[in-house]
Amino acid sequence: MNEFVTVFSAEVTRRVKSRPFLIGLVIGLLVIAGMIRAPALLGAAFSQELKQIVLTGSPQMLARAKLLLEKDFNVELQPAAPQTPTLSYLQHHHNAGALVRLQATGKQLHVTVHTRDLSSFPKSTLEEDLAPLNLALATASSQAVIDKSMNVPITVVGVNSKFGNEAASKAAEGIAFTLLFFLYISILLNSQLIMTSVAEEKTSRIAELLIASVNPSALLAGKIAAAAVMAIIQMASWLVVGFLLSPHAGTSAASQSVMGLSGASTAITPLDIFAFIAFFILGYLQLSTLFAGLASLINRTEDIGSLSGPLVFPVVGAFFLAIYALNSPGSMLVTVTSFIPILAPFVMFARVAVSNVPLWQFILSLLINTAAVWLIALAAGKIYRVGMMLYGRPPKLKQIWATLRT
Repeated sequence: MNEFVTVFSAEVTRRVKSRPFLIGLVIGLLVIAGMIRAPALLGAAFSQELKQIVLTGSPQMLARAKLLLEKDFNVELQPAAPQTPTLSYLQHHHNAGALVRLQATGKQLHVTVHTRDLSSFPKSTLEEDLAPLNLALATASSQAVIDKSMNVPITVVGVNSKFGNEAASKAAEGIAFTLLFFLYISILLNSQLIMTSVAEEKTSRIAELLIASVNPSALLAGKIAAAAVMAIIQMASWLVVGFLLSPHAGTSAASQSVMGLSGASTAITPLDIFAFIAFFILGYLQLSTLFAGLASLINRTEDIGSLSGPLVFPVVGAFFLAIYALNSPGSMLVTVTSFIPILAPFVMFARVAVSNVPLWQFILSLLINTAAVWLIALAAGKIYRVGMMLYGRPPKLKQIWATLRT
């Protein structure tokens, strides 16, 4: 126990004081901030340009069309606009994104759009907004009748749903995806760091001195535990920055409702938080122990990439399975993979975040993955004890198998 504490404290101190860790932490925080803020800032500027339109056409339709379009566009009326506008014309009119021309052909509304960006102009939004005007031309009905027929009251009720309304469901999916992304990056990044650390110690012959003075099992456990603490610090920093810079941070309940985020308060439950913490720890321990054990077989740091590749692929697959689980939490594939070690930390958390998972399945997944951590630790510990003292050619599969059987 004393050896474990010594290794653990030494590793934590070394990592906290290391310049690469501090630089990486700051860069990670800046990247998270950029990922959250940049799309919103760029998207707002770009969408504002597209939503500024110049409306022209038959004078008898312009007033009604302007009222219909103003909920989604900033409209400027220009009855005498040119047939083919130039870029300078659009820039002169509040830097408009398009000129929209309305024409009545018989009982059909025809719309011509001259836009600066063919791929991004919201054609479907324009079509939806002008549908009442097109219907009025086709049926000659009064505007009151048209408005009433266009508004269909719809109530969505979930069947065995975890959430009481659609807003909470969408908020949960968004939050779960964000947490899954953090889970994926943190587990993979810190497991790779463990592998690099072990490989460097072996190739520099420091391992010989360490193993001569410290029990190999205590050395491995101390390194993994220290890395786990640093991973938790890193994860907590990312989550705090992500929350503070998220669009709803600091807004009132009323503004959250307007933004469609009023369901966020009911989207995350204590079980979700517990599941995230538990499966983060289990997933990290599984991957980092495997990476550390296999790193002891490396004789050159150049071999890290080729050896870590087979371990990275399952993690990538687990991440994509978890994304699929957010939309189909009850599918057979998702249910089965939520019990399989390495996959379960991602998939089961996704299921818990967006659906009502039977308690026995949740507990069974925890037990299976806890047992998997113990078995992986036994196997990796045996490989680590032997691998750290082997130099030259890497051990053959028969030697590894014989080591595991002892």
